[in-house]
Amino acid sequence: MNLTTGFTTITFSDVWHVMAPELIMILAGFAILLFDLFVSKGTSRRLSPWLGVVTVIVAIVLVIRNFGVVAAEGPGQLSNMLYVLDDYGNVFKLIFLFGTLFTLIMSIDFFKKNPLVAVPEYTYLLLFGTVGAMTMASAFDLITLFVGLEILSISSYILVAMRKGNSKATEGAMKYLVIGSIASAFVLYGMSFIYGITGQTNIALGGQMIAQMWMEMQPVLLLGFLLMLVGFGVKISLVPFHQWAPDTYEGAANPITSFLAVVSKAAGFALIIRTFIWGFAREFGELYIYLAIFAALTMIVGNVAALAQKNIKRLLAYSSVAQAGYLLIPLVTLGKGTNEHNIWLALGETVFYLAGYLFMTMGAFAVLTAVTREAGNETIDAFRGLYKRSPFQAVAMSVFLLSMAGMPITAGFFGKFYIFLGAINTGLYWLAALLFVTSAIAFYYYFGVLKAIFAGETSEEGTAVPKLGLPWSLNLIVWIGLIGTVGLGVFPNLFLDVLNGLHWFG
Repeated sequence: MNLTTGFTTITFSDVWHVMAPELIMILAGFAILLFDLFVSKGTSRRLSPWLGVVTVIVAIVLVIRNFGVVAAEGPGQLSNMLYVLDDYGNVFKLIFLFGTLFTLIMSIDFFKKNPLVAVPEYTYLLLFGTVGAMTMASAFDLITLFVGLEILSISSYILVAMRKGNSKATEGAMKYLVIGSIASAFVLYGMSFIYGITGQTNIALGGQMIAQMWMEMQPVLLLGFLLMLVGFGVKISLVPFHQWAPDTYEGAANPITSFLAVVSKAAGFALIIRTFIWGFAREFGELYIYLAIFAALTMIVGNVAALAQKNIKRLLAYSSVAQAGYLLIPLVTLGKGTNEHNIWLALGETVFYLAGYLFMTMGAFAVLTAVTREAGNETIDAFRGLYKRSPFQAVAMSVFLLSMAGMPITAGFFGKFYIFLGAINTGLYWLAALLFVTSAIAFYYYFGVLKAIFAGETSEEGTAVPKLGLPWSLNLIVWIGLIGTVGLGVFPNLFLDVLNGLHWFG
């Protein structure tokens, strides 16, 4: 601290200690941009995705290294808790980075089939968007949180629109841009109320002021909370702020749809949990009911709306909406018991489900890409007779869909089971019952796809059925998705033991 100026001096080593993975991603993004300027378009198009893959792998290694740093030295931080290094941020960053890695690998096949796509721009926008998500997981300041949110959002708007000549992509991107911009305004407006009352942008210090002034300034503070919740709700597609999701998911390229479903959604929850646990911890006993209402509406509307869908991407979009409702329940349970043990359980439930959701969603979109491209459409009918054309893809897709529905011996089952137990243990019986009922509804529309896969016919009797193969990149993602989905379902305790040993906030 410089006593003369009052400013804190930050050295590069300080920044590297806390933000090494983010710095690597940012530098690589600009390097790919410059690489595209100075080499031939063919070389740039061919090598850019691989530069992105290598960059993400290096960032994953650096994040894993940071777990040991936190365990040995405690949490790191920049400029009076502006940005923090803790295991909470690290575990979410791993989800973001693996999601981006799988997206890039799937995109290699997408680039071959879509020569008009600007590959270098696509690659560095993915990297920058992931940096925004990582910032949302580690920021401890409202301004920094908002910057991370906007980096992810703006990158996502452009990525959705990158299918040139596709009207659905343009429509989806425009709806996402307009609704997302309004959501950002809500978030910023809510933050302005909190700052106006507390005089703090630091979340922890602001939380202390909120606790002291809650009784006196409750209406204004509650308004700020609700405005932020509405803005965040758009980002993670909570009902009734979910209307952008079906059109955007349908219009975006399949790899980008999977990125939105996993990375963007996980980043939203990382931001919400960090902000609300630290900023409104003492008031959660009064505020959790608003989250409970949103969770209930999201589970009901997401699953019921999926029943009427014939387009497989729109079906998965509404399924993703419902998943947001499930993921909100652990945060709701904190309103019934904010003791330390309950916080660790809620965090573990959320991360476990997000990890399972990563594997089953990425795997499902890899199969979906091959099937819909071969069929020439994205309806459920594209899956008719898939078992006869490709038994492996049929079985893999079945595993992913059953995991999303919550079938035993899959990651989805144990993820929902732990969330269900958390709700029961905190007395939220009605929310636990609703989780059970809406999951039963999900079985119905997932079984519609399974029926097409195993019982549908694709050709007249006596006609040879053409075999459907997978490009190596999609095949790799399907295998990783299967191993992760089944592995977390058969050996859930291995991952839970890791989560229980984390130093979440130091």
